[in-house]
Amino acid sequence: MDKDERNPGFDLTPVTRKETLPSDILRSYLEGEDEEVHLRDYLEVILRRKWIVIVFLISVVVTVTIASFLMQPVYQAKTTIHIQKEEPKVLTFEGVYTIDYWKMEDYYQTKYKILKSRRLAKRVIKRLNLDREPEFSFQDRTVSTADASRVNGPVRSPGERESALIDMFLGRVEVSPVKKSQLVEVKFVSHDPELAAKVANTIADEYIELTLDSKLEATNQAKRWLEKQIEDLRAKLETSEERLNSYVSSSRIIFLDKEKDFQSLQTQKLAELSTELGKATAERISKEALYREIKESGVNNSAILDNPLINSLRSEYASLESEYFKLSKLYKPEYPKMQRLMEQMEKLRSRIEVEAQKVVKAIEADYKAAVKKENYLSAAIEKLSKEVSDFQEKMIQYQILKREVDTNRQLYNNLLQRLKEVGVSASISASNIQIIDRAEVPRAPYKPKKAVNIALSLIVGLFGGVFLAFFVEYFDNTIKTVNEIEKKSRLPVLGMVPAAEDAEGNLICVNSGENGAMAEAFRSISTYLQFSSASKPPKRILFTSPLAEEGKTTLAVNTAMSLIGYFGKGVIVDADLRKPDIHNFMGLDNKTGLSSFLSGNIEFDSLIKGSPYEGLDVITSGPIPPNPSELLSSTRMKELVDGLFALYDFVILDSPPVLGMADSPILSTVVEGVIVVVKAGATPSDALVQTKKVLYSVNSKILGVVLNEIDTKSRYGYYSYYYYSYYGDRKKTREREVA
Repeated sequence: MDKDERNPGFDLTPVTRKETLPSDILRSYLEGEDEEVHLRDYLEVILRRKWIVIVFLISVVVTVTIASFLMQPVYQAKTTIHIQKEEPKVLTFEGVYTIDYWKMEDYYQTKYKILKSRRLAKRVIKRLNLDREPEFSFQDRTVSTADASRVNGPVRSPGERESALIDMFLGRVEVSPVKKSQLVEVKFVSHDPELAAKVANTIADEYIELTLDSKLEATNQAKRWLEKQIEDLRAKLETSEERLNSYVSSSRIIFLDKEKDFQSLQTQKLAELSTELGKATAERISKEALYREIKESGVNNSAILDNPLINSLRSEYASLESEYFKLSKLYKPEYPKMQRLMEQMEKLRSRIEVEAQKVVKAIEADYKAAVKKENYLSAAIEKLSKEVSDFQEKMIQYQILKREVDTNRQLYNNLLQRLKEVGVSASISASNIQIIDRAEVPRAPYKPKKAVNIALSLIVGLFGGVFLAFFVEYFDNTIKTVNEIEKKSRLPVLGMVPAAEDAEGNLICVNSGENGAMAEAFRSISTYLQFSSASKPPKRILFTSPLAEEGKTTLAVNTAMSLIGYFGKGVIVDADLRKPDIHNFMGLDNKTGLSSFLSGNIEFDSLIKGSPYEGLDVITSGPIPPNPSELLSSTRMKELVDGLFALYDFVILDSPPVLGMADSPILSTVVEGVIVVVKAGATPSDALVQTKKVLYSVNSKILGVVLNEIDTKSRYGYYSYYYYSYYGDRKKTREREVA
């Protein structure tokens, strides 16, 4: 096989397009993109974290079971009471203690709070002498331990002892309103069943007594308050009456019949004068207008022209003037008759003027009379308005004083009446609270309910364990499945390798003729490599991993063993110059090796070493150099890989982890493809993504990812294990049939 055939010029560009992948890898890659979360995925998480679920479940169940059997029995007694909305109607008037029906919810909540009040608890404790009971004795540590959480600190003084006793008592009382009713259940728990019933009944009795005492106390307080208020109001009423009488006397206010008659008469008179003033003003305005018009127009005014006397004189004047005009045609002005006519006309003209002046003076006189009338009415109105205003000012103060007297008198009468009613209601004792069912001595303990506790512990333990498993899973970002690789890194998966079964933890080498899950895993990887290119498969391959201890050396050796059956003779190079391991696995001497060759200490002829496995040669790492990256980046390394490919059918390089070191990115530039090894449940997904970015930054071609050390009992590992085992068993069967 010549050099050109051995180096087909495989494309070294990164896998950035999906169409460069093989059909089977591409199909798996694309299916992984559209895969949705399935119920099986949740089941897989639970199965993978089953020990968390089991341990948590057992812990909860055992703890609850032991606590239930060790717990001292507790008995609960119940009393049912009826709280009515209103008190029995004994009186026609309301008492001091009434209910606001608009706040009925607040009323009942207040009643429930009183049932658990410290005042009521103190009455019950005092009535039953509970401080002498063993359960409430602070010397009995066995009993008081259950209530230790309700007692803050040690009990020293009598006051602290009483307060702690009330706290312990209230911690055992439970008030439960019955829905859609006016009933309420009062429950009390105790280690003594008889004591539990006695305390529950006593709480109900003392509650009724406390309610009656509260009403009586409120009534007495109201009575004392009313008596004090009546005395104060009596003094205020007398003072206000004296002030009113003094004001009436000083203001000289006299009421003949009703106090409003005088004010009404003045108001009526003022209204009449206002009407007359309006008429006078209108008359004055009209006469003033006529007077001014005559002044401006003179004798040609219509008021003068329409005068009957003046019209008669003007008519007579007109006839004389007409006659004079006719005679002027026959006679001269000096003619006696003409002169007589002229004299008569002059007399008429003078009389007309005199009469016109009389009309003007009459109009002027009417105008002045109208002005005087208007002024008189205005003065009268102003005087009357002042009298009305003065009277109203006096009446305002009078009304204020009188209203104060009326208010004080009304309040005094009301309080006096209320005092009499309170005195009557104080002698009536009726309660709106009745006991419906008195507490009976309980026959069975209330706590612990062992069966219920154990059942609940099973449920809580199971769901709590599942929640804890998912909680741990949520914070676990390591790669565990093929889907996670394809989803987070967008790289194809070349295969899945089960966990090694070597008890000593040594590297397991799979020969080409072996069967089983491990062998089938590496055959699957070899098959992917064989068909990874449509022209020529990659034969210079670099094995690396994101981090250390992920099994890349194991996969490199075993993949090389599997490729012997596909490609022919090969060589594996231990290019991990920092932590080499292949020489230990092969049992070879590592005094000289790759580092010796790259540094020029040995030649190519003494570099290659044989291995215990036929068809596979080895180049060990040699002594660990101080500058591994510089040696691997030299041209001598590239020449070595090219020279090995000319002698062997395939070359496998085992390199250090990618992250944190430059060795693997350097070596990826001298091979045809890179296989990234990740360890199931150990390699973080971020590390794989970062590895991809680092290799793509140097234009490396990533052939795919191998998921190492998968759990064959999980869903994903089970499928691969079943597949490998199935075909391995079939091959053995065929071999037996041929034999």
